[in-house]
Amino acid sequence: MNPELLWVFIPTIAAISLTPGMCMTLAFSLGLSQGYRQTLWMMWGELAGVATVVSTCVLLLAWIQSLSDVYFTLLALAGGSYLLWIAYRLWTQPAQFDRGEAQSRLTPRAMLTLGYVTAVMNPKGWGFMIALLPGFMSVDYSTPQQLAAFLGVMLPSEFLSMTLYATGGSGLRRFLTTDQYLANLNKVAAALMVLVAKLMLINL
Repeated sequence: MNPELLWVFIPTIAAISLTPGMCMTLAFSLGLSQGYRQTLWMMWGELAGVATVVSTCVLLLAWIQSLSDVYFTLLALAGGSYLLWIAYRLWTQPAQFDRGEAQSRLTPRAMLTLGYVTAVMNPKGWGFMIALLPGFMSVDYSTPQQLAAFLGVMLPSEFLSMTLYATGGSGLRRFLTTDQYLANLNKVAAALMVLVAKLMLINL
């Protein structure tokens, strides 16, 4: 990844991680019902799942890039268009946070599996990575270097966001169920995605 693009990549990933989704809702629900220490098992599983998704997507994109610049350009065009669509949805959809249902006591292995499966089986996660990553990949850097850079940003961001949700308790519940806060967070994430999409489309 081009180091000059980190100033866009880092805040984009941070904003997306903070946006309530499947993994964050799960962290919040388990944090309330299981406690933070127990929820850590789910978080480790989720991070392993994110690493699996990101690694698979980077290897797939690197392979496509090696076949032909035309294929990669078409994929980047489709990805930029998809990011614009996601940004539109984030900007216009009603802000809401699903508090989730209370969970019965789970074993560490069950928590680990739950986190991994939640991350890997989320089709939106796969689609988002395939759409986002082409804009930050470069032939000037090796695939392992770029993968390390992506994971070095995404995994800490995911962990910190899940920690915030899992340890938030009633105070965070009041904060996250404020429509105005969620609407503003969605708009920030949408604006950053528009910026990424424009950079991708301009560089085609």
